[in-house]
Amino acid sequence: MKIGIVGLPGSGKTTIFNALTGGHAETSSYSGAKKEVNLAIVNVPDKRLDALSDMYKPKKTIHAQVQYVDVGGGISGKDADGRAKDASMDEILRLLRPVDALVHVIRNFERPGDAADPQRDLEAFESELVLTDLIALERRIEKVEKEIIKGKKGDPNEFELLKKAYEVLNSGHALRSLNKIAMSPLLKGYALLSAKPCIVVLNSADELSVGETHLVAPEGVVTVEIKGRLEMELKELQPDEAEAFRKDLGLSIPATDRLIQESYALLGLISFFTVGEDEVRAWDIAAGTHAQKAAGVIHSDIEKGFIRAEVVSYEDLMSHGSYVAAQRAGKVRLEGKDYVIKDGDVVNFRFNV
Repeated sequence: MKIGIVGLPGSGKTTIFNALTGGHAETSSYSGAKKEVNLAIVNVPDKRLDALSDMYKPKKTIHAQVQYVDVGGGISGKDADGRAKDASMDEILRLLRPVDALVHVIRNFERPGDAADPQRDLEAFESELVLTDLIALERRIEKVEKEIIKGKKGDPNEFELLKKAYEVLNSGHALRSLNKIAMSPLLKGYALLSAKPCIVVLNSADELSVGETHLVAPEGVVTVEIKGRLEMELKELQPDEAEAFRKDLGLSIPATDRLIQESYALLGLISFFTVGEDEVRAWDIAAGTHAQKAAGVIHSDIEKGFIRAEVVSYEDLMSHGSYVAAQRAGKVRLEGKDYVIKDGDVVNFRFNV
């Protein structure tokens, strides 16, 4: 899972990246024709995994993970002062196309001579995404149409879908607003930016109260407010010190934890757990995954030799205090290959290689 951190120049994308990762990355830059990006893998906070680890006392505890990439800059090719940049936008787009989702950072802090206007910036960047996709589709539609006319490989179904997508974009809407088009396998290869799931991050100044700023996000887009600079500084403290500061500031959990969890959920992912003395681990799978396919996430041999899955829900395991007690209470079930794994299932796969 890879999530791209995007936004207008000067919105604080790298600050949010550092707040998420606890790193000290500097603003992404170009080295010759190559874009230097900030990349990090972040554990998904999960209290259930922590509780299972306390129960089993394993040698290792392994979280599900999300990968964030901060490419810097904006997709319009302009810097923070509105000047055209020399760096190739093709390179930025090349880096963003493979990501699974976007985190759109919006500035909610003052800069000299430039008051914050989150709603304006949100709408401006949405327009950039739409325009970028429009340009890409114009070229492709023209190419496919010529192929069809000449009786070559052009796919009429693809052509019709491209035209529908173009109509959505031309009306000023992101493709994610029409899920049927955005999720179409025929469009997947184009990796259109406005079709990608998106979370809006309101990057607020320290002095602002959370919830003070009103922001109308596009339909289906989750908004998370983060005091980016403050969260970045707290990330550098020891956990107990950070917790004390949060208490003094009236903050509960880190806003970055919510963003990580929202990023995970945005991709339609759930977690199941495997437990034991050696390792307690969270595995990420798409919601709706069958047991045999889920086994393959652990190892292809387990999927091939799948026999049965021993399943107990996290809630039942914790309420009975141990796996053996849950078994005695009839809470551990044997499920076949077509069982749909549920979020929080604790699973032991039986298999034969």
